[in-house]
Amino acid sequence: MRLLMLVALLGMMLAHIDLVGMARYLLVVPALVFFFVIGKKVYVTGELWYNIGGALVLAGMIPGSLLHGDTLSYAYVLFGFMMFFFLPVLKNGIVDDGTLGLFLLILGLTIIPLGYRGDRLYSVYVNTNNYCGVVLCSLYFAFLFFRDQPRWQIVTGLVGLLLIILGGSRSIFGAWFIFTGLYWVQRYVLKTVLRRSLVLGFLLMCFGYYSLVTDDRFKLVETIQQNKLSEKNERGLSHRDELFYISMDVAEDYPEGVGLGMSNYYIEDEIGLALSPHNAYLKILLEGGAVMLVGFLIIMLGFLWTNTTSPLASSIIFALLFRSLFESATPFTVSLISSMFILPMFLNERTVAPRTIRFLKTLAPR
Repeated sequence: MRLLMLVALLGMMLAHIDLVGMARYLLVVPALVFFFVIGKKVYVTGELWYNIGGALVLAGMIPGSLLHGDTLSYAYVLFGFMMFFFLPVLKNGIVDDGTLGLFLLILGLTIIPLGYRGDRLYSVYVNTNNYCGVVLCSLYFAFLFFRDQPRWQIVTGLVGLLLIILGGSRSIFGAWFIFTGLYWVQRYVLKTVLRRSLVLGFLLMCFGYYSLVTDDRFKLVETIQQNKLSEKNERGLSHRDELFYISMDVAEDYPEGVGLGMSNYYIEDEIGLALSPHNAYLKILLEGGAVMLVGFLIIMLGFLWTNTTSPLASSIIFALLFRSLFESATPFTVSLISSMFILPMFLNERTVAPRTIRFLKTLAPR
């Protein structure tokens, strides 16, 4: 089972590499199927926020995908059901330090930059936003592996920061500060897990984002970039203000959702460019309707509100919620970045089993 888990994790990583069509899911989907076949059951949890929120997410996926989706949309719906019943198994100690160390080693090799093409960093992940997102995910696994060795956490955190700076993703740069800052404050300063404060912080982030893409009444862009240009897309929003209004218009026309993976096409119909909403909340609303968005928020905020044992999980999830205001992703799909919305809730410093591979003994936590 642990070998299958390693294959599944590697498959989630492979899903971000630039492969044609369904080839990117070549490892993860068979691994998930074998999990269910060998285990002869689906895996569930007693957490109400997960069961209720997840049920709404899955319910929201179906109507739009059936009415407006394509073959890939149907596959995404299937992936959603598989991941919903798979991720809770991680709380059962199915991942040990040996499995985690091997995965981290392979993942670390894939994030080594291959050079520059023009002014953009080039890697096996091709897209620099994906690359920086995978780097952030790698830091979670590194902090988890070195959970009792703060010096190694500092080293890996700084290496990750350097790679993110080279990658040039501003949202991931901010997410790095949120993740590392929250983790160190909770783990070593306050020695407690923030809960209600994180929920309040999320609401404030959303309010700030709404202000930013509508009228920028608090002059956030001007403060950051110290200029007074009149157009938001010239000030670094990369048309996110336009995408916000377009996405809301499409969502109003299709309250049931346009189907998973279909938002690009509907935005293209509006502006002539096949762009994602560049916002995970808008993407979820656009593709799965209000039902899917409400379910997603129940899961995320439900975990933050009730989590009392894992400062690491709450830190990465809050950082991903921040990133989601500026980049698109869909929960319960099989890529690593999308899985990271939920995975830390079940795989964290409280659920990793002791090490079993000898050559990792000198590095693994004691």
